Amino acid sequence: MRILIVDDNKENLCLLETLLKGSGYEVVSAGNGAEALEKLRTESIDIIISDVLMPIMDGFKLCKEVKGKDELKNIPFIFYTATYKDKRDEKLALKLGADKYILKPAEPEELIKIIQGVVRDVEKGKFEPKKPALEEKKEVLKLYSERLVNKLEKKMLDLEREITERKKAEEALKKAHDELEVRVAERTKELTQANLHLEELDRLKSKFIASMSHELKTPLNPIIGLTGIILQGISGEITEVQRKELTMVKNSANHLLALISDIIDVSKIEANQIELAIEKLDLSELIQEVRDTFKIAVDEKDLKMSLKTPEGLIIKSDKRRAKQVIIKLVSNAVKFTDKGEIAIKAEKKDERVEISVADTGIGIKKENMKMLFKQFSRIHVEGRTRAEGTGLGLYLSKKIADLLGGEISAESEFGKGSKFTFILPLKYKEASP
Repeated sequence: MRILIVDDNKENLCLLETLLKGSGYEVVSAGNGAEALEKLRTESIDIIISDVLMPIMDGFKLCKEVKGKDELKNIPFIFYTATYKDKRDEKLALKLGADKYILKPAEPEELIKIIQGVVRDVEKGKFEPKKPALEEKKEVLKLYSERLVNKLEKKMLDLEREITERKKAEEALKKAHDELEVRVAERTKELTQANLHLEELDRLKSKFIASMSHELKTPLNPIIGLTGIILQGISGEITEVQRKELTMVKNSANHLLALISDIIDVSKIEANQIELAIEKLDLSELIQEVRDTFKIAVDEKDLKMSLKTPEGLIIKSDKRRAKQVIIKLVSNAVKFTDKGEIAIKAEKKDERVEISVADTGIGIKKENMKMLFKQFSRIHVEGRTRAEGTGLGLYLSKKIADLLGGEISAESEFGKGSKFTFILPLKYKEASP
């Protein structure tokens, strides 16, 4: 049993074809009425299942053509449509000679049952094809035109409604877009003003810190100088109690001075107000100067200090700032090492130079490593007196290293010691603006 299915919708064709083939029928397909007529001229067809609304030739015209040809009029014709649902559409279809009029979507079982019923009647010779009830062409044309115009009017109304809704949606979208642009512009303005305000506050903060730091630094210098003179006995003899108390005053003043100096440096760096004095310098000599600075402190703690550096290691950088970082690294090594050795080493690697300071001190726990280069970060070790410090030394050292185009890193094993590495380029390159 061969069934011709006619539909311009490929999905519908595929669905019907799958359904019919699954029920054991042969299937031939066409995309419109004109294609269906071609198939009917060249192939043997037992049943026709057709949609109504199709391009080139619709289902109504196909039905009229089929029922008007003697060689085709006895083929059962079934309409299967989703668009023409009006009772008057079904009436026209039946008057044109259609045998069944099924509305989509029909349940697959229901559709197959109807087709099987038609097939049984055909096979048993009980099927009597319906004859067109409209014999006058004028009457056929009138009813066909009426249904077509009705459908076109409905389509036009649907299209007009869709266009209206789309216009409303576009207007709403445009309005929302315009409102969003206004809000974005307002927010951008607010953020710009807030940023300007923050920049001004930051500038004032830096100015205030620098000003206050200098004001605090000024009276500290004579305090440190005068206590030093008294401790040396230049102003006369002093008792041991007085020496002890004056030493405490001098140490506290030095600690405060170091804190103020670090704050000034940090403030200048963060405000981009620090000026570098780039020059050629002998790094080997500079490191030897730093080592000599700590000779007394190292001897007092009975530590060993080794220095390994090539002679004439010339680099182009800021001498004062490079020395400041190296002093901080050696100072920390001396401070946190009670016995053993501090090893200072410098070596050239490609276009860089690496200065490392390794100690056999208390070391740093793994979980505390992330705190090393943070502001005001001081790591306390249980059972050990909290060491004096500003908490800015390593933070400032990292800032200076970045400023000089270098870097600083640390590695440590708790209880065994630490190693800090300060890397500098052989030639300072000014960063692009």
